[in-house]
Amino acid sequence: MKDPGYSKRKHGGSDDRPFKKSKGGANGRWQTPHHKAKLEALRAKGLEAGDAGLSTTCVKGKERQALEELMDICEQYGATLFNIQPPDTVDPSLSDAEEDIEASIQKEVESLKPSSSATGKSKDSDAPFEPIRLDLDCLLFMRTRAPVDPVKLAHRICVDARDEAGKEREKGRRRSRFLNRFTPVTASAKATEAGLVEVARKVLGEHFKLAEAGEGEGGGEGEDEKKEGQGTDEKKGDGKEEGEEKFHTYAIRPTFRAHNLLKRSEVITKVAHMIDTRHKVNLTAPDKVILIDIYQSFCGMSVVDGDWDSLKRYNLHEIQMEALKAKSEAAKEAKEKEEKAQTDEPKP
Repeated sequence: MKDPGYSKRKHGGSDDRPFKKSKGGANGRWQTPHHKAKLEALRAKGLEAGDAGLSTTCVKGKERQALEELMDICEQYGATLFNIQPPDTVDPSLSDAEEDIEASIQKEVESLKPSSSATGKSKDSDAPFEPIRLDLDCLLFMRTRAPVDPVKLAHRICVDARDEAGKEREKGRRRSRFLNRFTPVTASAKATEAGLVEVARKVLGEHFKLAEAGEGEGGGEGEDEKKEGQGTDEKKGDGKEEGEEKFHTYAIRPTFRAHNLLKRSEVITKVAHMIDTRHKVNLTAPDKVILIDIYQSFCGMSVVDGDWDSLKRYNLHEIQMEALKAKSEAAKEAKEKEEKAQTDEPKP
């Protein structure tokens, strides 16, 4: 019979040490110099005013795999769209001996160049594609440089995904598993009212006739028309030509992440005021869509074609699912017709 005062307790271990040690990690003590340098480079990267590229959402918890996938896709389309050769590509016309000489010369030249710490630039500072992992879950950014056009790149990726989903993949073409929506960024500035105006003048001027300075301010008729059109789905114009110039209809689609300075309504109104009133708002079937991507202190903008909605707003995953669904329904319908034809056949 047990003593009523007896109670179980954990053994304290020898030398009065706790029974179980806490797993506190190595605190970086076992990181190699290469690993430390890689982590520091990743932390140092971030979006800056003036950047262009693709803002991309991905599956939560799969940011690293999505970033690798995004880099692979960009390099593939960089070669086909912009004639950019991948960094490890070797000229097939070179013999093995010439290839070895070429590699050794290139290595020697690289060793003579100033280090990144001395110049303040990373080795990827001139690369056409530079992947960036942001401080927000499910969000990535692929910084691009000339000759890459982010709008053309995003549109082509999505069109190919629509046309090829459900079909046999072309050799070398990689289907996305972790990437979701692309938002091209043609130009960017700081996410302030002045920065918004700066980037809007740079981007919109290539697609729209801009309003004259001071036009629409003070509650004029142009301003009232803009507000009314932006708040409804009523079609305001058809983009017909006036003289030799075509005035496209448009819609404004802003996205905000981790930002509370600029308000959605203020951004839409400010951008709409900058566009000539002969361009009408059309929220159902616009000729052009103005994409505004605001993340923390970063404000990016681009203008895409009106098929943005039909391409699932450049959501790669939804495009593929829609195409696979259509293929499945077509196969089911064909099977039902075949079964019906067999049952309708007269018996001998």
